[in-house]
This record gives sequence, structure tokens and C-alpha cells, in this order.
Amino acid sequence: MLDLQRQQAIQSAIWQACDLFRDVSGSVAGKDLTMAMLLLKYVSDIGGSPDALGNVGGDVPRFVVPEGSSFYVLSAARLESGNGHRIDKALGAIEQANNELRGVFEVISFDATALGSAAQKDRLLCQLLDVFHSNALDFRANREGAEEAVAYACDSLVKYVAGSGKLGADFFTPSEICQLIARLVQPEDKDAIGDPCCGSGSLLITCSQLARERSGRGACHLYGQEKNGSAWALARMNMVLHGETQYQLEWGDTLRDPRLLGTGGHLRKFEIVVSTPPFSLKDWGHEVAERDAHQRYWRGVPPRMSGDYAFISHMVETLQPETGRMVVVVSHGVLFRGAAEGQIRERLLQENLIDAVIGLPPKLFAHASIPVAILVLRKDKADDRVLFIDASRAYQPGKMQNVLRPTDLDLIEGTYLGRRDVSQYARLVTRTEIAANDSNLNVARYVDTTENESEIDLSALRVERARLTAELETLEAKLAALIAGGGYA
Repeated sequence: MLDLQRQQAIQSAIWQACDLFRDVSGSVAGKDLTMAMLLLKYVSDIGGSPDALGNVGGDVPRFVVPEGSSFYVLSAARLESGNGHRIDKALGAIEQANNELRGVFEVISFDATALGSAAQKDRLLCQLLDVFHSNALDFRANREGAEEAVAYACDSLVKYVAGSGKLGADFFTPSEICQLIARLVQPEDKDAIGDPCCGSGSLLITCSQLARERSGRGACHLYGQEKNGSAWALARMNMVLHGETQYQLEWGDTLRDPRLLGTGGHLRKFEIVVSTPPFSLKDWGHEVAERDAHQRYWRGVPPRMSGDYAFISHMVETLQPETGRMVVVVSHGVLFRGAAEGQIRERLLQENLIDAVIGLPPKLFAHASIPVAILVLRKDKADDRVLFIDASRAYQPGKMQNVLRPTDLDLIEGTYLGRRDVSQYARLVTRTEIAANDSNLNVARYVDTTENESEIDLSALRVERARLTAELETLEAKLAALIAGGGYA
């Protein structure tokens, strides 16, 4: 466990690196370059030269660093012109030498014109190299807790972007939401976990870390697909920096072109599916949904202008038939909108797939101030009821973003696992009652959070009034006597 001083030093260095790009105009996001530099520094610290692979009987490094491509070579030349070109060349050589890193730096360039003139670019990248040469970001094997340190550095970068509201923050799920989802699905080591909109990959990594922490054994097998090329590259770097080795991340549009496939070209099945898909996506592929080769929309085709149930339908169809469980974050409209969405929701209820609906506070996401909800679905439900939890009032308020505290996460997890009524917080509801409400899943419809007014005892109130009146009369008499005796007018 890293001590607080080291954590603060790492976070300060990462945020300093991100801040270097704050005033740089153009389309290049500083988060991409900072993550790429972090990976370059990590590989340089733990990797070895090509000759190290031939050391018989020695420890084979996980990564190969070709001659001239090390971070330290680049840092030594940082005062010379051409920093961007040298860094890009080094990243390309490292990528070619390591199959695990193929394509990771494909959408990233330190020599991009968006970073400014050649002189400005050199100054900026010289500062960046200086930041990463700090003692806080030293990940060499002789530093205790090097693996924890690099993972913490990566998490600090994610936290910076996710909490800043900056461009690209919508690809980062807040860590508290990731933790909550992982605790709800209860991952076990070797589980196959899929995320059709994996963004930076943090949700998948959190599930794997929880499984490793609770079992003390191996990690999970992680599968993700991401439409945005920059986010896909970040996800792959995120996996490497967190020590994950069992993963497959695909670049592409999950709804139009799902690429996580099994034998025969069928959708791959997972024990666990988790995701925070984009809310109410308009251009989701409605025009090709009825001809979907994987028949994901047999419960109904979602509306043209809202792809929420397209993602939900896809996720359900990728669950293992006996043991599959999933958690998806949705906007509240998903819980009650009618027409095609109401039809899909009704069929999910009829199949007894919906296990719980959890209402969360507003402003948990940097890119969305609206309150959101969590849907939990299971193939192996223990009963035919739905647990509704109103967790919308328990959180730590923030100026820009609210946060779920550890006590809030504990309460939600304990209530979900306990699966019982909790006054003004949770209620188990039969599918018959939900059907009578037109399959409406709005949490407020089932969990009464109004405070009970205490009954007023009129007799006791009258007695108290009489006592106070008598006391007032006594005080008035004393006051009058004092005034009269003192000669006051």
C-alpha cells in the first residue's frame, strides 16, 4: 500500500503534466499524450533491451525497449529541437517490438501541429519530459511498490479527466460508480467480463481488481469494444499500466459492427456484462436494426432517436444463459418511457431478468448533471420480484460533481445482497404490481421516502398551553410589581 505522501506526489506530478496542455489550442487532448508518456516511462523502467530476451535462465522482461527508444534517451535530448519527432519514433519502435502494444499509439502523435509551432512544441514536451523524470514517477523494480505506483498514476490521470468536465470526460466512469458496479456483480477470478462501450476500460479493470482482491488468486478475462479511437487506445494503455494481461479490446461500433465474437461468428457470451453506455444516443443504427445479423432486437426495435435499449438488448444477448449477470447505468427515462421501450421493458420483466433498480444522486458524472439509475439483470434470479433501492439522497455534495462515499457504497451493496425491505430506502416488489403500473420502473413509484408526521396529542397540547399561560401571568405580575415599586413609568 502506497503511503499518503507518495500518493500525493504521484497525483501532483500527473496533474502537473495534464495542466501543461490546458492552454494548448487544437484537437489533441492532453490526456492522450500524458497517458502515452506514462506508458513510455513505465515500459522504459521495467523493460529490457532486445538482448535481454536471449538471456538463458534470466528473468525475461515483459516489454522490449529498442535501442534509442528509452524514455531516458529522450529525456537526455530534451533541450534539442525535434522532441515530438523523436518521441513518436520511439513509440513506433516500442510498438513494433511488443505485440501487446501493437496499435496502442496509432492515434497519438507528439509531433502534431495542434501543439503549436516547432519551438512551442519543443518547450512543451521538454517540460513534459521533466515532469516524468521526477522521483514520484520512478517505476523501476528497485522502488518498492512500483506496480502500485504506476496503477495509482494511471488512476490519477483518469480522476483528473473524469472530474474536470474537459473534452473526453464522457469516456471515463467515476471510480465510485465503477466500484459500486463491481460490488453488485460480485466478480470471481477467471470470469469473462464484457463491456460494449468500454471507454477508458476503468470499469473492466475495477471488476478484475475486486475479483483478485477477494479471491487472492488470478484476475478475470476482460473484453471490451469502443467506438472512439482515442478512448480505445487509452483503454489498452490502462490495461497495461494496471498489470492486466487477460484482455481483448476491439475498436469499432458495437451496435452496427460487434467484434467480440465467439465460434461461428456468434456473439461471445460472458458471465458478467457491465457498461455505462451513452445516454439517449440518437445515431445508434436504427436503420439496420431490423436486419441485425445477431437478432438482438427480437423483443422490439428501440426508437430511432434513443439507443438506450439498443445497448441493453445487446448486453442481455451476450449473457451466459445460466449464470449471466449484468449492470448498466441509464438515465431515468429508460425506466418509464413507453412505446417500443415500454414493450422491451415489459418483456424483460416477463422473462424475470430484472433483479434490481437503484436510483442514484444527480451530478455523479462530469458530463451529465441529471440523476441516473442502475439496472441489475440476472439469468439466475432467486425469486420473481424486483428490488427497488432509492439511494438518491445519500452522497457527498460537490461544487462541480457529487460523490458516493464508502458508507453509501456499503449501504447499497448490503441492501442489494440482503434483498429485503428497508423503510424509506428499499422495497421488494412483485412483477404483478409492476405490470399493473404499465411496467414502470421509476423508483419513486415503489419506495416511499416521505417522512411520517408524528401524531399530535391535543390533550397534552392543551395542558402545556395552560401551564405556559399561567407561567406568563405570573411573570407579568412580577414585572408589574417591579415597575410599581421602583417608580418606573
